[in-house]
Amino acid sequence: MGIKTRNFANNILSGGTIDGTDFLSGTLPSSNITNDSAASVTSIPSISNVVSTVAGDPPSPALGDIWYNSSTNALKFQGFLSDAFSSGGNLNTALGSLGSSGTQTAALAFGGNDPGYSTATELYDGSTWTSNPTGLNVGRSILVGAGTQTASVAFGGYAGGGGAPTAGVSVEDWDGSTWTTGTSFNTKYGNAGCGSQTAALSTGGSGAPLSDRLDETEEYNGSTWTAGGNLGTARTYFKATGTQTAGLTFGGFLLGGTETNATEEYDGSSWTTGGNLGTSKRNLGGAGIQTSSIAFGGTDGTIYLATTEEYNGTSWSSNTATLSTARQSPGSAGTSSAAAAFGGTDGSLTNSTEEYNEAGAGAKTFTTD
Repeated sequence: MGIKTRNFANNILSGGTIDGTDFLSGTLPSSNITNDSAASVTSIPSISNVVSTVAGDPPSPALGDIWYNSSTNALKFQGFLSDAFSSGGNLNTALGSLGSSGTQTAALAFGGNDPGYSTATELYDGSTWTSNPTGLNVGRSILVGAGTQTASVAFGGYAGGGGAPTAGVSVEDWDGSTWTTGTSFNTKYGNAGCGSQTAALSTGGSGAPLSDRLDETEEYNGSTWTAGGNLGTARTYFKATGTQTAGLTFGGFLLGGTETNATEEYDGSSWTTGGNLGTSKRNLGGAGIQTSSIAFGGTDGTIYLATTEEYNGTSWSSNTATLSTARQSPGSAGTSSAAAAFGGTDGSLTNSTEEYNEAGAGAKTFTTD
């Protein structure tokens, strides 16, 4: 009868491997073929030789691996995921304009509007928020923080009274369980901050409600504040990421009542202009370092935003990830690849937490779509 060209299935060998001699095509000797009918096929490789069955997902699949999840009755594969926000555990108290620090799995939230001037302090472990028995010594909102879940500094804020009284600019240091009063500084509220408890950066802000915009920068060493280089664009209600010697600021609110897309980079002594945000906005959240940050949420003055942008050290680009709850003034923590957004306002105060994760390899399910 001669020869017959074999197909992909014929070249799957025992154990699920592919015949490396002639790969996907080749020939079968006539001794293996009696006629052209399907009834004469002597054997077909079992699907189990190609696709493994797992009660769940494999612990460390390689990119391109395929398996059958017998727990969910789904055929799955290891592919690239999209950047995305997913739901996390809710804050115990709905808070807006709160201070924050830490990472996605070890975050710290403090102060804010509840709708009064809150002293609340909560700790996040990546799934659940726990209220701390003792809170800030001075209840306030529109404050910022820097550091980790066990060693942070809170500075700035508004404590009411038609202005920003001295109490509203007090500095407090956090040791993981208790806040203690530190050294006050000049900026009052609406400032941006970043860094660590012993090397923090504060810049911009306002000294009285809507009456001015500051360009001053102050540096904290854990006990005293010293003057740094002035911002190129004086503003309030903006965000800072990075460190004291490599900081990044973006967005904000200008004198006159307009939002800005300005971005500036700090080298420890002076600010230089970076690439502008794609959208002018204020009261936004963000996380990361000077050369790799994300910005999310905020308001453009008309609506609350759910969009995300990412910075590569030179320019901002739109990201596919969007918050499920569009909001302004959220707390934020983490890095440009693993961040958390919590609290804020979407017209009313919210306690929702969303976790951002950058695209990477992960388990995906085959669909018929």
